[in-house]
Amino acid sequence: MHNNYMKDYSKYIAVIGAGISGLALACTLKKANVPVVVFEKSSNVSEHGAGISLSRNGRTVLKHLGLDQKVAEKSGKPEKASFFSNGKEVTSILVDVITTSRHTIYKALLDEYTSLDGEIIFNYELSNIDLEESTISFTNNLSYRVLHIVACDGIKSYCRKKCFPSSGEPNYSGYSVWRGIIDKKQKNIETHLGPNFHIVTYPINNIRTSFVAAIKTKTQYKESWKVKGSYRDLKSDLPVDMESVFSFLKEDDDFYKWGIYTRPKINKLFAKNITFLGDAAHPIVPFIGQGGCLALEDAYVFGMLVSKFKNDFNKIQIAYQKIRLKRIHQIQLLSERQGLLNHLKNPFLIFCRNLIMKYSSVISRRVKLVWNYDPMNEINNIK
Repeated sequence: MHNNYMKDYSKYIAVIGAGISGLALACTLKKANVPVVVFEKSSNVSEHGAGISLSRNGRTVLKHLGLDQKVAEKSGKPEKASFFSNGKEVTSILVDVITTSRHTIYKALLDEYTSLDGEIIFNYELSNIDLEESTISFTNNLSYRVLHIVACDGIKSYCRKKCFPSSGEPNYSGYSVWRGIIDKKQKNIETHLGPNFHIVTYPINNIRTSFVAAIKTKTQYKESWKVKGSYRDLKSDLPVDMESVFSFLKEDDDFYKWGIYTRPKINKLFAKNITFLGDAAHPIVPFIGQGGCLALEDAYVFGMLVSKFKNDFNKIQIAYQKIRLKRIHQIQLLSERQGLLNHLKNPFLIFCRNLIMKYSSVISRRVKLVWNYDPMNEINNIK
């Protein structure tokens, strides 16, 4: 960590945002001996009630970074995922995931980065970008000229608004989501499907469980992970017949609620002297749990391309976009479709969905499509 002081960063890649994509990129670059500095507007990292599931594709990146075992040791290790409809189990599948908190991943990445003597500066909020000069300015009136800018500043990315002002305003998706991390021991993943809602619980370690409830509603809630909700409001959102299933929820538990918003389809992942990663590049609806995994994939692909093409950013950006766009569009489409399937109201369609889930291999095929991805395969094949 460093205090505010002037330094020449003209040969550094500047990462804006110390989230999953930003810290994973910083670790990747540092391990390749590429000069990098991270600027973060907050004073620290916080979980804000957020759990996260890392499937095989996300774990593959952590393995490349040497962090998979470290994260796994402090996380949940479910053996199966069970799916319920109307309170009855429909099917279950074996899983190869770790379920944890965002804070655990942040800390593992941050500790790794700082152990490599990486530079990260907190309390630096971006106020302006000059793409022609590759200069970044902050609200503390300090400015730096850098080699390249990487925007990892999240779903409400200042960088994207600044660089692509016509990319469109977010539209309310019709869903709101409750999240909380509860003091409860749970072994496996459980997903409850119902008309206009679905609820997922999974262990984040040996003693705590992540609770996520997606509700279809016309009420537009604020798009923020940091807005607290009340136990009473949560109960009023959940169907009465589900209260007994989640009787472990208590009034003094911390819950957060936010609206899910969609953006226009992303077809551009870079501009002159800046590249976009994670939610800043492609915010998606959270219905197949791939937001964190995509962020890790983005970071590793871009970082390895920097190393491969020796700071030839024109070549790096073109290769990055070529590798990532197809994958991003695929996951976006699957996530949106899953949202529709999770919240079916028509009894006949629910019956058909459950029948297919129980007696076909559709879940296994989709899992393989998403999980069996190693970014190194594409990095090695790109010219």
